[in-house]
Amino acid sequence: MSTQTKEDLEKQKAATAASVAGQKVEAAGAAAPAEQPVAGEEKKKRRRGISNDTRAASRLKFDERRDANRANGLFIGHLDNVEVSWITLGAEVQGLQSFAGLAIPVLTFTFASNDENESVRRYVTHRMMPAESNALTIPGGAEAWKVDSVLGWMKHIMDVFILKGRAMTETEEDALSLSFEDTDDEGNYVPVEAEEVVNGWKVLFENFVKLMNNDGKPVYRTANGGIIPIWMKLLRFTKVKNTWSPVVRGKSTMGDLGFTNFVGEGCIELYKNQVAPLLKVDFSKESIVYRETAKPAAPAMPGAPMMGGAVPAAPAMPGMPAGDTGGAFGAASGFPGTGNPADDLPF
Repeated sequence: MSTQTKEDLEKQKAATAASVAGQKVEAAGAAAPAEQPVAGEEKKKRRRGISNDTRAASRLKFDERRDANRANGLFIGHLDNVEVSWITLGAEVQGLQSFAGLAIPVLTFTFASNDENESVRRYVTHRMMPAESNALTIPGGAEAWKVDSVLGWMKHIMDVFILKGRAMTETEEDALSLSFEDTDDEGNYVPVEAEEVVNGWKVLFENFVKLMNNDGKPVYRTANGGIIPIWMKLLRFTKVKNTWSPVVRGKSTMGDLGFTNFVGEGCIELYKNQVAPLLKVDFSKESIVYRETAKPAAPAMPGAPMMGGAVPAAPAMPGMPAGDTGGAFGAASGFPGTGNPADDLPF
């Protein structure tokens, strides 16, 4: 005969019921999917589709009728990005035969207009490829300019954003020197394998990008990540031997506004409010509008200029409207008040 009292029986029933309820909760929890990812679990890969990164339309290009400063023919924008990409050259590419079949680095500068709305920003890119090493491209050679023009453009960018009047440090010079030597002590050409030449340019380009990006704080951005406005000398044509020649010579970009391969007196300059730029367009031999050419220039490679070309972008700064800036520098506007602006431009 049981010795349990009525009170003991009730306590036992309550305990049993609680145990069963707890088991159900645990079972439900085991069956339900976890709301939080397991620590260390790989993030789900986004499948191909439409997202915020999807670009619906091509980037807009700079246009002199809308974007050029009326007083001087220059454009206002900012350096948006600096990076190294890679391309593989085919045997049909002219001018870089020793690199045929090799992947080579391309140093790319992307410039953009200063519109807050990125969907209406204009863009222009300037690309530079490695120069070959041969008896003509060594210092003092007939084609040394192929090397010097690339190095000159890089130094110009450094002068504007990094050096600002100071001399380069020994560390900077070492980082931005080609690793291969293609001359002897007397200055005679010494053959170098194409792969070694490509690697030398790769290291130089990558070190340059590191300097520009400055450990995640790009020198072409303000301390809080804002843009640094600059004047840009974008041209469509330049006069070579009394004949107009397009600055950009890509198969699909022929005649677009872009930067010349030679820095000359400068291609960019920091913008200062109400201060006239030193940069200028020589209208006698430089044009920001379309010009007739004696004959079309054949592109060096499909869709891209050989020595580093351009692919468009940039408007006026806030407080300095692109359509009415002549008075800012005490100069008369070069644009007519009526009719097609391109028809009567003095450029």
